[in-house]
Amino acid sequence: MSNDRLNDAEVEASMASLKQWTCNIADSSIVKAWRFENFKKAIEMLVKVSELAESHNHHPEIVSAHTLIRITLWTHDVRGLTSKDFDLAQAIDRLVERDFFDARPI
Repeated sequence: MSNDRLNDAEVEASMASLKQWTCNIADSSIVKAWRFENFKKAIEMLVKVSELAESHNHHPEIVSAHTLIRITLWTHDVRGLTSKDFDLAQAIDRLVERDFFDARPI
């Protein structure tokens, strides 16, 4: 995994590999939120994502609000997006699809 900041064309190409993530150009981050059937499921997802992030040695901003979880990714070291962000986003999507099939992206 490269820790080099991606240029605009590389970010655009990488966004094509993600499902329903939004790119925030102003702060060079990608964001996705999900709604869960209840608070317990939302927290279960948060815990699993935290374990996944640890295994990737990449730590997202996670916001929890009852049944909503919002994740923001960017690489702090380069103050922008790197391949690490997109790799973790794809891994999070796979986790949610596998373990939380009733989660609704919003």
